[in-house]
Amino acid sequence: MAQKSGTGWFWLVLGLLAGVGLTLGVLLFLNSGSGDDSGGRTLADDAAANAVQPEVVLPAPATPAEKTGNVPPPGDAGIDPASDDQIADDAAASGMTSRTPPTPDGE
Repeated sequence: MAQKSGTGWFWLVLGLLAGVGLTLGVLLFLNSGSGDDSGGRTLADDAAANAVQPEVVLPAPATPAEKTGNVPPPGDAGIDPASDDQIADDAAASGMTSRTPPTPDGE
């Protein structure tokens, strides 16, 4: 009978850890260079320092105009479905007829 060994998981975890470690090492090595940082001021720094800040003069706040009166907006009477012929025609064409008993005033 063959004996089953659990060393497969060991090598898998060891390989993953070694890969992550090597990747981080390469990234640190590549980013450790001085690059193009000369430590001095750049043209952009000089331009930002020499930029003129315009003075913003805000106008004085205006006094609000006096209200002469409150007039409510006119109310909308709406559409009366019982007296509108177009609504009645549309309802009849779509089969939406009323099943309520007629009103006493004969409508």
